[in-house]
Amino acid sequence: MRAMAAAKPLRREYSQAATRTALLEAAETMILESSMPGLSLRAVCTRAGFTQGAFYSNFASREDLLLAVMERNLEERVHTLAEMTLDYRAMTFDQTMARIGAWLATVSGRREWAQMAIELRLEAVRNPALARAIAAAEQRIDGLFAERIDDLVGHFGLSPRFRSTEIVETLLVLWRGLALRDDDDNTSLPVADIFITCMRAMLGRP
Repeated sequence: MRAMAAAKPLRREYSQAATRTALLEAAETMILESSMPGLSLRAVCTRAGFTQGAFYSNFASREDLLLAVMERNLEERVHTLAEMTLDYRAMTFDQTMARIGAWLATVSGRREWAQMAIELRLEAVRNPALARAIAAAEQRIDGLFAERIDDLVGHFGLSPRFRSTEIVETLLVLWRGLALRDDDDNTSLPVADIFITCMRAMLGRP
């Protein structure tokens, strides 16, 4: 009982940034455990260990929370792409693709990423305001993603068959679908191999 009593003041002393992060992580976990429609603010606050007052100090609404969840996932795309292409100027095109493939091999099992994106899009179908906000956030982040593709195209002198924004959109849709496939299907090609084959073809280097 003493340990529990001592923990509560620590919760109150959290910085606003830490409180926001805890609420976001609670929301993400609950979305993956159940579904988006059943996500309530009260449940998120209970899961994170905060009051609804703490919630409204960080988010204006449930929609604001969902948008923040989406932006966290979108920003991770850019971060991971930056890691994938790190130091590519010292590598050949094939070495760069191999590096991207190695990264994909480590995350191909991250079904929760794809599940999160799909859940958010289903919620957006029911909520036009959220759909507009998500579209704006995706456009901003995907633009940064496309810039990295443009860097690769320029550096290696490629002649891509599609615009960089179209390549980004296609690859992300493909990845979500592949990430959600049946893991027990041992006859399927690895996600990384399929992804890299498609990426090379769209970049004009099959």
